[in-house]
Amino acid sequence: MTVVAISMVRDEADIIEATVGHMIGQVDHIIVADNRSVDGTRGILESLDITVVDDPEVGYFQSDKMTALAHRARLEFGATWVVPFDADEWWVHPEGRIADVLESVTAWPVVEAELFDHVATGVDPDGPPVERMQWRRRTPSGLPKVACRTGEDLVIHQGNHGASYEAPHLSTSGLVVHHFPYRSAEQFSRKAANGAEAYAATDLSCDIGKHWRDYGALSDEQRRDVFRRWFWVPEPDDSFVHDPVITP
Repeated sequence: MTVVAISMVRDEADIIEATVGHMIGQVDHIIVADNRSVDGTRGILESLDITVVDDPEVGYFQSDKMTALAHRARLEFGATWVVPFDADEWWVHPEGRIADVLESVTAWPVVEAELFDHVATGVDPDGPPVERMQWRRRTPSGLPKVACRTGEDLVIHQGNHGASYEAPHLSTSGLVVHHFPYRSAEQFSRKAANGAEAYAATDLSCDIGKHWRDYGALSDEQRRDVFRRWFWVPEPDDSFVHDPVITP
């Protein structure tokens, strides 16, 4: 059995080496599509023992692009499972290496992973995001992530939050994803601008990616204010859990 992790990224230089480096130890191979990065992300990716491919298309056709990567993993690397992950995600399983856990799954073509958002706080120590952002929300996001068996009929959904096949499928839980989506005011503003540009270049419904479209319409300082108001807390309260993925 072969497990291949797949991802599409753009301008994630502050976190990409840590998350991809961690994933290397969890699966058998990784394919990353670089979408026009200009912040050094591409050079970091090429320094790692993974396959890097070009994604020159501006539009955020994530479902199509990730599905294509899944089929590439199956045809070129013999993948029996794919793990679609984002650059800001740290995947773990309490029982060990993700590839080994998936090998033991026999009844389901899709395995769901609970997603927990980590949040920047006023008590964070200095350091890179996955070391610095030690507090996560107590409850998981309502949008889990998935690992999927490969097949000609596999379609990965927008946002990597689901997958479907022509035949009915079931799912189970066990995997956990630590999510580091908004890491600083500067990073959030850049991500908002990139996201708005990517969705504007598609023919997808305006309801898809609406928050990125709305953030993109704001000025840089307004986006920084959004980060400080909604995605940063001065001190964690009972709605947060101290759960570092790396212990300094």
